[in-house]
Amino acid sequence: MTKQQLIEQFKLDYPNLTKQSNDEIITLSQDEYEATIDSWANAVLKKEAAKLAAEMARQTKISAYEKLGLTQAEIEALISTPIVDELSALA
Repeated sequence: MTKQQLIEQFKLDYPNLTKQSNDEIITLSQDEYEATIDSWANAVLKKEAAKLAAEMARQTKISAYEKLGLTQAEIEALISTPIVDELSALA
């Protein structure tokens, strides 16, 4: 889905947006509305890009393991085993 398609879908799903300020419900201005919808679309695209990058990295690893002659079972065992980053383990 393109950014424009996401924006159009969000606008259909949420024709107006509100916020609460000092116990009062306020409808967002047109500028605030557009900025919010735009940020939602950007968030969806960023998440999709991260998923795609992760899948591409996974496929690259699989290809490298295949070139090394590993079996599918060995590859799956390596791919599915979480690798703990030494620095994050120290934190």
